[in-house]
Amino acid sequence: MENPPDAGAGSPVRFLAIAGWLPSYRRIWLRADIIAGVALVGLLISEGMGYAGIAGVPPQAGLYAALAGLFIYALFGSSRHVAVSATSSTAIIIAATAGPMAAGNPERYASLAATLVIIAGLIFILAWVSRLGFVSDFVAKPVVTGFVFGLALIIIIRQAPKLLGIQGLGGNGNFFRLLWDVITHLGSVNNPTVIIGILSLATLVLLGRFAGRFPAALMVLVAGIVASFLLGLSDHGVSIVGHIPSGLPRPSLPSISPGDLSTLIPSAAGIVLVAYAEGLGSARVLADRHRYEIDPNQELRATGLANIGSGLLGGIAVAGGLSGSSANDTNGAKTQVSALTASAVLLLTLVFLTSLFHDLPESVLAAIVIYAVRHMLNYREIWRFSRIRADSLGMTLPALGGVLVFGVLTGLALAVVLSLAILARELSRPHVVELGKIKETGAWVNYAHHPEARRFPPLAIYRIDGVLFFASADVVRNAIRKSVKHGRPSIVVIDLEALFDIDATSVIMLDDLARDLQADGFEVAFTNAHHGVLRVLAREGLVDKLGEYRFYPSVDVAVARLAGD
Repeated sequence: MENPPDAGAGSPVRFLAIAGWLPSYRRIWLRADIIAGVALVGLLISEGMGYAGIAGVPPQAGLYAALAGLFIYALFGSSRHVAVSATSSTAIIIAATAGPMAAGNPERYASLAATLVIIAGLIFILAWVSRLGFVSDFVAKPVVTGFVFGLALIIIIRQAPKLLGIQGLGGNGNFFRLLWDVITHLGSVNNPTVIIGILSLATLVLLGRFAGRFPAALMVLVAGIVASFLLGLSDHGVSIVGHIPSGLPRPSLPSISPGDLSTLIPSAAGIVLVAYAEGLGSARVLADRHRYEIDPNQELRATGLANIGSGLLGGIAVAGGLSGSSANDTNGAKTQVSALTASAVLLLTLVFLTSLFHDLPESVLAAIVIYAVRHMLNYREIWRFSRIRADSLGMTLPALGGVLVFGVLTGLALAVVLSLAILARELSRPHVVELGKIKETGAWVNYAHHPEARRFPPLAIYRIDGVLFFASADVVRNAIRKSVKHGRPSIVVIDLEALFDIDATSVIMLDDLARDLQADGFEVAFTNAHHGVLRVLAREGLVDKLGEYRFYPSVDVAVARLAGD
C-alpha cells in the first residue's frame, strides 16, 4: 500500500499542512482513518476529563481541549499520527500555577488557567517565528526521563484520594507531603469507591495486556457510568462527576489583571517546554516507525495554534500526548483524517451526549488517569541510560528528585538548568590528543590508544577534538603546554581539523600559546585549518606572525616539510 504524503508536502510555505496532503488522499485509507478516529475518542474523552481534574478545572475543559487540539493540529501539523489533546504533564503545571493564585475563587481559577494556555500558545508561535525548533534538542534525554518519571509519581499521588474516596485532602505540598497525607488518612477511605477504583484499574491493566487494540478506557468509563446508575453509588458516598454543560462555549478572551502576567509567563514557558518535548518526541517516534519526516518548526506553530484555540474555548493545555498518539497509530490511522473524525465525534458528544457522564464515578477517572501515565514511569529507560554510562544517573536522579521535593515548576527549572550545565560541562572539556600514524592505513590516530602508531620526533602533533570556545580555551592551552613540557619536542604541530568555527577568546588563546611556545624555543605550526577558521585567525594577525608557510593543508604535508619524512 502506498504511504500517505508527508504533512505539508507540496506547499511552498507549508502554512496549512492539510493543503499539502489532502489532495493526494486515497479512498482506501478512509475506512482505517475513521475506525481509528472513533476508537481514539473513547480514550481522549476519559483522559480529557481526568486531566481536567488534575488541572483543577471542570471536566468539560478537557473535552474542549481535545476538540481544539485534534482539529487545529490536523490542519497545521506535520505528523500523520499524532493526536493532540490534553496531557497530564501540562495539566499539573496549570494546577501548580493557578491554584495558589486563585485562592479558592473558581471563576478566577478558570480565567487564570485559560490565560496560561493562551500565553503558552503565543510563546509557541513566537518560537516558530524565531525558528527555535532546535531548542528541544538541548534538554538531555536522561534529564527529561527523570523529570517525567517524577511528574508521573506526583500525578498518581494526586489521584490516589479520588481512587480511594478520601475526602478533605488539600492537595498542597510536595510528593512526600501528599504521600504522607494519603497514608495517614487511609482509615477514612470509602469502601465502595475503593472497589470501583481498583476494579477499573485492574480491568484497564488486563485489557491493555491481552486486548491491545480494544478501547479499554471507553469500556471502563461506560461500565462505571452503568454501575453507578444501577447501584446508586452516589448514595453510598461515591463521588460522581455530576452535571456537564452541553454544547460549546463561545470563544472569548479570559479576564485577568495585568499584574498576573508576570507570574503566568514563566509557568507558560514551562508548559511550552514540557508540551513540545512530549509532542515532538511522540511525533518523531511515529515518524521513524512509518518512515517520514517531521518539521520541528512546523510542530511549534501547530501546537501553538492548538493551545490558543483551546484557551479561547476555556480548555486546558494540549500537546501530542504519547498515549493518544500511540493509540491512534495502533488502531490503524493513516493520516490526520483520523483526528478530524475524532474531533467530529467529540463535537457530537459535547452537543448531545454530555448528560450521559453525570453518574460517572470520579474513582473511575482516577483509575484511567493513573493507567494513562504508566508509560511515564519509564524505569527501563533509566536502567538503559545507567548501562550506557553510569554517570547518566547523575542527570536522571536530580531531575526526578527535584520534582518530588520542590514541586513541578521548580523541578522543571532544575531540569532545564541541569541540562544546560551538562551541555556546558561537555562543551568545555574538549580532548587534546597526540597523534601517531598507522603504517598500514596511513590514518592519524590517538597515540595513547594506539601505541603501535608511529610518531615523528622532533615533532609533537596535537589534535583538538571537541568545541573550542571561550569556556574551553584555557583547557586546551593547559593540556598542550603540559604535554609539550613532558615530551620536550622541538616542533609543535596543532591540528585544527575538528574545528569548524572559532571565537575571539580562542583566537587570542592560540595567539598567546604560539607566542609562549616560541619564547620557550619551540617552533609552532598549524594544519587543516578550515577556510572560515583561517580567515578569523588572519584577522588577529596570527597568520602574519607565524608566516603563511606555517599553516599546512594536512598533517602529512606538515610532517613531510618539518620532519623531512
